[in-house]
Amino acid sequence: MQRIALFVNKSRDTDFSATKEIISLLKKYNKTVILDVSLKDELDFPGLFFANGDGIFEESDMVIALGGDGTILKTVNQAADYNVPVAGINLGHLGFLTLAERNDLSNLVKILEGDFSVEHRMMLEARITSGKDVKETYTALNDIIIRGNSAKMISLTAEVDGTTAGEYLADGIIVSTSTGSTAYSLSCGGPIVHKNLDCMIMTPICPHTLKSRCIVISPDSTISVKFDASYCSEVDLKIDGSSARRMRADEYIEIVRSKKRVPMISVDTRDYFDVIREKLSD
Repeated sequence: MQRIALFVNKSRDTDFSATKEIISLLKKYNKTVILDVSLKDELDFPGLFFANGDGIFEESDMVIALGGDGTILKTVNQAADYNVPVAGINLGHLGFLTLAERNDLSNLVKILEGDFSVEHRMMLEARITSGKDVKETYTALNDIIIRGNSAKMISLTAEVDGTTAGEYLADGIIVSTSTGSTAYSLSCGGPIVHKNLDCMIMTPICPHTLKSRCIVISPDSTISVKFDASYCSEVDLKIDGSSARRMRADEYIEIVRSKKRVPMISVDTRDYFDVIREKLSD
């Protein structure tokens, strides 16, 4: 792990103090530091390298995301494409996906000294389909969300391998991985699923019923979600929390396990259940 790229969330590190601290630590271990070319004017001091777009991943052995879970989620697709492992330094709030905090970089030191492992996390693939034609595809590490873009409920039907699994009047529906089980799905009453399990979790958002339940589904299944456009025609697709597109009345979405997996760095001092207790104790 000689060539290390830094992805910096400038809204979390406005004065670049954390970034400069990380750079100094990496330089102490004689690592080559790569940054996005957009930061060249703000962090242009000797010994740094700058690249753009896919070039960052092509030139890197590892990526460190400085920010929070959202910063990591913005890097994972390219990281999976190039099989570049990702680590996160938490400058945000919960930071379930990060492995070190701004005020405690001991886990980063362990990584720099070679004391780490790499986990390959399952991803989801969402296929926007009309008839039998796949119009667009998206991949997600955490979750795929279909919901109305207003306060009005939407009418949804979810099928698993061609069999109806649920019909919902709800604000929407979430399909998440085990990694994403501690994100929006958890807020909507979904289960916490250990990150090492490959599965899909289907969680309705604010269903208008007393008997709706989350469903944990085999990773080899296909989930199809269709909406009734006559009930509400304004339905949006979100991928890992970011808006992707508006769904049209003749479209539905198929969700399967992606062929891509995200390599994420892990250290043995950070037990999964310790993280759960720490992040969800308040």
